[in-house]
Amino acid sequence: MTSEALSNRDMPNLSDEGLRVLFDRETVFSAIDRVAAEITQCYQAFETVNLIPVMTGGMQFAAALLVDLERRAPGKWIVVPVFAAAYIQDSVIYEPAIEFPGTFDARIRTEAPVLVLDDLLDSGTTMQKLLTLISKKGIESTKLAVLLERARPRQVDLKPDFCGFELDSDAWVVGFGMDSEQRFRGLDGIYLLESN
Repeated sequence: MTSEALSNRDMPNLSDEGLRVLFDRETVFSAIDRVAAEITQCYQAFETVNLIPVMTGGMQFAAALLVDLERRAPGKWIVVPVFAAAYIQDSVIYEPAIEFPGTFDARIRTEAPVLVLDDLLDSGTTMQKLLTLISKKGIESTKLAVLLERARPRQVDLKPDFCGFELDSDAWVVGFGMDSEQRFRGLDGIYLLESN
């Protein structure tokens, strides 16, 4: 089935799972297209840009965004992922854990800017720690792109440079990289978990 054949009517009915759609597939991809245009404009003077997807949550957003970025500026983007986690279960935040793969330092272009990609900016604690660790690697320019930002005060002074959506709610959301107990991460829309 082609992407053109998929429409909002083809989205699964997940009400039995306690899910309600917030942003459907078409709306998510429209936001990603807008973010890709903003990023391409921002980095038009650079020959190379390091993209650092935050695994596992940022994987789906990063993949969709990269396709759009390559269409707009082929060959500019170097992808070097990292692993980060702060939630041990839904809504329970633990000490942020960040892992740089063994090949990270060899693959990153220290002379080029860095754009970190993640699914959700929530408390900002994990992202602030990650950005600090990246800057210690000699990177002079680091920006942040997220699919969804919770619009609320944070203990850390952090705002994304590029953002698909703002959510003025503490409700738990899933889909497009965001999960509940490791489930629903692969949904191609963003859903409110009403049973949480």
